This record gives sequence, structure tokens and C-alpha cells, in this order.
Amino acid sequence: MTTEAIFGDTANLKPSHVRALTRLADREVLPEAVVSAALARDLVDIAHELNRRIGLFIDRRGRIERVILGDAHSMQLPEFERVRGVAGRLRGIRLVVAHLLPEGLDREQLADLTKLRLDALAAIHRGPAGLQIDLAALAPNRDGTEAFETRTWPRVPLAVLLREDDTTDTPSDLPLPFSTFVRSLEADLGAAQARARELLQGTRAVALMVHTGGDDVTARKAELSELCRTAHLALVDLVEQRRSSPDPRTFFGQGKLHQVLIRALEQDVEVLICDPALTASQARNIADETDLKVIDRTMLILDIFAHHAKSSDGKLQVELAQLRYNLPKMVGKGTMMSRLAGGIGGRGPGETKLEVDRRRAKDRISDLERRLVHLRKRREQQRAERRRTGVPVVAIVGYTNAGKSTLLNTVTDSSVDAENKLFATLDPTVRRVRFPREREIVLLDTVGFIRDLPPALMQAFSATLEEVADADLLLQVVDAADPDRNQQIASVERILHELGAARVPRLLVYNKVDTLDALARSRLEAPVGDRDHSPVFALSALDRRSTRALMQAIEATLWERGKVERASAEADSRWPDATVTADAEAPTNDGPVPRSSAGHG
Repeated sequence: MTTEAIFGDTANLKPSHVRALTRLADREVLPEAVVSAALARDLVDIAHELNRRIGLFIDRRGRIERVILGDAHSMQLPEFERVRGVAGRLRGIRLVVAHLLPEGLDREQLADLTKLRLDALAAIHRGPAGLQIDLAALAPNRDGTEAFETRTWPRVPLAVLLREDDTTDTPSDLPLPFSTFVRSLEADLGAAQARARELLQGTRAVALMVHTGGDDVTARKAELSELCRTAHLALVDLVEQRRSSPDPRTFFGQGKLHQVLIRALEQDVEVLICDPALTASQARNIADETDLKVIDRTMLILDIFAHHAKSSDGKLQVELAQLRYNLPKMVGKGTMMSRLAGGIGGRGPGETKLEVDRRRAKDRISDLERRLVHLRKRREQQRAERRRTGVPVVAIVGYTNAGKSTLLNTVTDSSVDAENKLFATLDPTVRRVRFPREREIVLLDTVGFIRDLPPALMQAFSATLEEVADADLLLQVVDAADPDRNQQIASVERILHELGAARVPRLLVYNKVDTLDALARSRLEAPVGDRDHSPVFALSALDRRSTRALMQAIEATLWERGKVERASAEADSRWPDATVTADAEAPTNDGPVPRSSAGHG
């Protein structure tokens, strides 16, 4: 066996030490034993002679695949091509380590056991009574949604483990014979993993949140959980850390991140979600530490938008937002993906894969921006046509999942998708509503807002969000049953200000009042410090009768401002009295919409 079997820094070793380590790689162990007595003694002797930890990767046939050389207190393990097993399968490798002190298994070693799905982990040290061994292995979790947990057997005399001494009071459930133990363990882990997936459907995820405390923490946690549900992620845990700002390197502190890693791997998690947003270096460092997919809240929202975009315009805007957000994060690791030095004789072979990807992303961004310019011009023409004909525009705005699309469906007899999910409506939908005396309005359903709306989304959706600033009246819909409703109103106010729509007249509409008791309904009012709204309207968007007062207020407000002044003959020539047709911006599969009777009460 050559020195290629040794993993670690051998630069300062004597040739005799290198030969001793190389000979270790030629040894074998019976498959039924975790380690042999002779190998354990030699391993500990060499470790003490070098004053460094030494580990062995042993496969199920008892062959030593790798000798790992660490320092006095830690040891870095080599990477595997495939990081994790599937369907309960373990790695097929056990790790045996020689410790210099009787310190037992540390947190990093247990993390390696879980992360690499090792068959077992054994730490050998020399104690007063001879060699002792600390054992650990994965075990199925039968009580909850977690797939597995870690089980340990501390301070077992090596002679007892090898069945050379049965006089000591030691556990009777030692993993022996080892080959039988591993086969049984894999079967149990597979069954436990299947049960866990039945209990919790979807891709399993853990959320990490950093905050400074405050009244909005509970609402932020609930909102992040709802985002995960909308994205079809099974959120198995939400871990929070209170600190002034995220760690600039690993988001959480190093110790806290290791705890999360162990828990995440025990629960068979595939995705980590971080709130607030990650920097490129944070995402890369966490991924390196955990070998899990790492995203942040913004990427999660972008994924939901991509899933819900139906029209070609919506898909273009989502793609542009994703590219703009991800482009700064397209970086290489150190000099591994950088170009050779420039200049004559140093140009190298051309572009690297990273540079090609970045160039293609920039080209695609430019192409999408050109296409969205045409979208903006088309919408400007549509707005100019409305202004020419004098048809007022009423935009429904509000926090996501407040019930905006449901309200539109109720007052216009439409069938726009309305689900109990965040951002169920992405493509703006336009419907016309006819009031008595041939008065008409355009009712616009918009994408929902959310606190800390990603700037990439604001930029990409500017062509459609301009509709809000150009409207004649806004209906600000609020989920009356949400305990965080005042914070949501404040978030919507900030976004409307950023859109230049702060001066547009507004009616505050509390929805879902049917879920409140009489006392809670009586307390509904505009939040303290809010702008001067018209009277507050409380309704259930599912009940058409409850919308009567709102529709009368819309008519009165627009009439008083002189926006509804269309002649009856002109109205009859353009929109037949029997139906109210969908605007060109509405999804084409909705077809004609029956005339609304909301104006008649």
C-alpha cells in the first residue's frame, strides 16, 4: 500500500512514522468486529507517539480504505463522492479514531456520523484499566417525524466489546456481531424514514432566523412557515438566534450552526432556509459546512413566484428577478474558477465555466429587459386608452393572502384563481364592473405585497406595479383575522409610497370578518398613525351581500371626483349591457365575465 492511503499532513513526519501509518492501511478486521484488539493497541500507540489523532475508515469486509491523520484535538475527514445515503442506506464505512485523552465523542464527530451516514463511530483511548472505547451509531426515531437520531455507548472496555471479558457490568445491547447489527439497522432506518415521510409530505426543510427580538418576531416566524407551505416544503423545525446581526461568515454562530447541522441531518432535511437574506459568501460557507441546499427568504419567494407565474409576461418578470438576484452570487471558490493572468502570453485557454455562465446570464438579462420595455409600452397604451374613454381604474392592493382575488371574483362573477396560499395571484387581472346609470369602472387585481419585498421583484415587476400608481382609487384589503394586521398595513403603506402611489385615494377594507366574534368586529378601525382613510369597511369576500356598502362607496367616491362621466350611448356602443368583457390584460382562458350586480346591492 502506498502513502496515497494516508489523508492528512505528513510533511513533518519521519519516514519511519510514514511507514507505520502505511502498514496500518494493510491491516484487516473481521467483519463481525468493530475493531480488533491488536489494531486498536497499535493505533493508540502510534497516535501517542505522534501526539496526533489517527482515524481509520474500515469497510464492511474489514478492509482499511483510508488512514486519516489529524492534530492533537481534531481531525478533518476526506470527502466522499456521494455525501448522503438514501432510503435508510448507510455509508458502508465505519470510522475508528484513536484519542489522546479520555474525552469521549465530541460534537463534530457526532455531526460527521450523521452527515456522512457512517455505519458506526468508535473512539479509542487509553484509560487506567486499559483501552476503552466510546461507540455511536444512528438509530431510528419511532415517535415523531424525525427519521433517525444518534445512539451512544460510552466508556466500554475494549475487552468487553471484543467479548474477551464478560465480568464487567456493561450494556447487553452492544452492536455485535457488527455485520448483523448494520444490516438490521439499515432495515430499521429505511422503515423509519418511510414513516417520517408519510407524516410530513414534501421536501424537508429547516428554517434559520436571526432577529433582535421585538413584537414582529412571532409574525415573521408564522410568515416564513406559510412561505414554506406555499412552496410545498415540509418545515420540520424553525431555529432562531437572537443577535444584533447575522454572523458575517456562517449566518448563525459556528457552535449554533453545528447544532443545527446535527438536528437537520437527524431529521433527514434537504434544504436550509435563512431569514434575513444571505450574502454570497454566507450561502457558500453554510453549504460547505452542511452539504445541504441553502437558500434564503428572497430565493424562496422567487421560487413561489416562478411556480405561480402563468402568463408569458409574468414568467419573463420572474426570470428577470431571479437572474438579477442570483448574478452577484455566481462566484468561484478562491482561484479555482478564475482566469489565468491576463496580458500577452498569459491569456490562458479562454473563458472558464463560471465566466461563460455569468456572460450568458447578463445577455439574458439584457434580452429580458428589452422585452419588458415592450410590455411597459403596451400597458401605457392601455392606460392611455382608459384615460381617453374616461373609465376609472380601481386597484385592489394589500398584503399577500388577504383575499384580494376572492373579492374580485365575488363582485365580478369571475373565476380568477384564489387559494389560501401566499402569492396565489401573480399575473394582474382586470375586470370591468357596471354600475347603475351606465357607470363603469375597471377593477384591477394585483400581486400581493409582503414585508421586506425583495428589491429584485420590485424592479422586475415595475411594468405591472405602475398600474397601482396610475389608478384612480385603491382598495386596501386587510386580513382582519390576522393578529399582525397593523404591521401588514404599515408594510403595504411603505410599498405604496415606494411605488409613488401614496397620494392615490384609498378605502380600507377588512376582509374575513366572518371568522371574528362580535367584540373583535366592533374593534376594527384604521390603525393608529395610519393615513386618513375613508370609512373602514368590514366584510367577507365570500359573501356578496357584505360588499354592498363598499361598492356604493366606490361609486360615490368616483362620482364625487368626476371620474364617472361616460354617456350612456357611448357605453352601450362599446360594452354591451348583457356582459362585461375582460380587459386585454386579463388571462385569456377566463373568457367573458357576466355583468356585476354589485352596484345594485
